[in-house]
Amino acid sequence: MEPLRLLTVCTGNVCRSPAAAVMLRTALEEAGLTESIEVGSAGTSWEAEGMPMDDRTVLALERAGYARPFEHVARTIHLTELLAWDLVLPMTADHAQRMRRMVEQAPPGAPVPEIRMWRRFEPGVAPDAPATELAVEDPWYEGQRAFDRTIRHMRQSVPGIIRRAQELLAER
Repeated sequence: MEPLRLLTVCTGNVCRSPAAAVMLRTALEEAGLTESIEVGSAGTSWEAEGMPMDDRTVLALERAGYARPFEHVARTIHLTELLAWDLVLPMTADHAQRMRRMVEQAPPGAPVPEIRMWRRFEPGVAPDAPATELAVEDPWYEGQRAFDRTIRHMRQSVPGIIRRAQELLAER
């Protein structure tokens, strides 16, 4: 059976989405699910394509206890690739809207991924919370503290995302 595929999405694919992928891979490894679930990350913008993970993100991940190496090369998501993922986890309402617009361009009958914002899986978030209130804020224009805060905040959603991935696996 093909692995379930999870994709994290942010703007440049150098801070939030690659950090989210590191967090998910670590949780999947701890749960013994690395054979069943694949994780990737991408951005909605081409501007950082080819760049490594931002140094501030790397430091924030290390401070939060995640182990190196964090091998990463930023890339931009395109429709053909988007359709190959099962669960897409955008960081903001804008990212989610872009993913949904891309999916609308899919050929008839093409498999369409489930698109759910990262923070939908955060404990205590109301199921009917507006997407505009669920953004994982971009720390890019702030200092290291913002990156540390973003990693701590994002970490809260990981258990819920892993549970959803397990549900999707069970549905196959």
